[in-house]
Amino acid sequence: MPIISIPALGLRLQANADENLLKVLRRHRVPIGWSCKRGECGSCKCVLERGEVDLRGYQPGALPGAQREQGIILACSSRIVGDVQLALVDTDDYIEHPVRRLRCRVLWLRELAPEVFALRLGIVGTWAHAQGQGDEPGADGEVDAPFVFSAGQYAHLKARDADGAWIGRDFSMAGTPVEAEYDGELEFHIRRTTGGAFSGLLGGTIVAGTELLLEGPMGRAYFRPRHEGPLYAVAAGTGLGPMLSVVQTALDNGKTDPVVLYAGFRHVSEAYGVELMEQLAKRHANFRAHVVVEFDAPGGARGGRVGDALFADVADFRDAKVYLAGSPAMVEAVSAELLARGLAARDVHADAFYAPAPRAVAEQQPDEAQG
Repeated sequence: MPIISIPALGLRLQANADENLLKVLRRHRVPIGWSCKRGECGSCKCVLERGEVDLRGYQPGALPGAQREQGIILACSSRIVGDVQLALVDTDDYIEHPVRRLRCRVLWLRELAPEVFALRLGIVGTWAHAQGQGDEPGADGEVDAPFVFSAGQYAHLKARDADGAWIGRDFSMAGTPVEAEYDGELEFHIRRTTGGAFSGLLGGTIVAGTELLLEGPMGRAYFRPRHEGPLYAVAAGTGLGPMLSVVQTALDNGKTDPVVLYAGFRHVSEAYGVELMEQLAKRHANFRAHVVVEFDAPGGARGGRVGDALFADVADFRDAKVYLAGSPAMVEAVSAELLARGLAARDVHADAFYAPAPRAVAEQQPDEAQG
């Protein structure tokens, strides 16, 4: 039987040939992050130091070519061929919160910019999967513990459409973990798009008082509190939500190293959160924010792409960590450039969001390698 060795943890694990690597690691409770289990989010990265795996069925943005060249693989997309030796990424900062299934009620829905909404939820109970009823939730339960997540993580939200069917999508938390833990409230920033199965419900079937289902937290692009060095947060559009959560949490935790936020928008009319960024800058001498407008930037505003602004300002990323949120194109491009400039993969944190995978992609792997 193939052996999976992890020298840093003193582990030698037996596996079956062609077994899914993430399944084996989870079976033995190895501290590795995971979320989508279908090669889309990049949460389960590890380093293949020796041996070979059959790596297939993943999104390029979840594992850029530059990371693959460094020996990094996705455990969820890897099939065991023979003996392998692994090193875990970010083991010292590994944090695992229990995944919860909660019933929430919409407290309010506010437009932050044209077609960009803040969705505020209050936690009211728990739910469970009902047996034999598809996506229909099971019985209610009492909230037996606060909802705990790390700044930068995301959750899966479900809402009923006009026909009563459940529609689910992933969204990052915009509020801070303290608000969720002590107040039982969560906030999400969502762009309403034409034809959006979930976002199109905002202001229609999703209004104050609507009940939603939440499953989470998930994701690996969360704030690392033990890190000493500069922190750069780069956001495009509604990616600003989780990046504000990251920088506020870092500052509230007493981080004294430079904390710099780059917020990118396509047009000036889409910019939001500026007042909060200004307030943070007044309260914290080590915080700076840059609002970057790609098209038609007015006089005095910074124009261009948000990633270009970051690289124009920062020549040396030594000892830094960079957090990214926004469109897959921005995340992929900035991540690749950071790696090309010598920043280690363990210091680049992003959970790329893609449209739901086509059935053909999902069928490439059995159920235990997904979800």
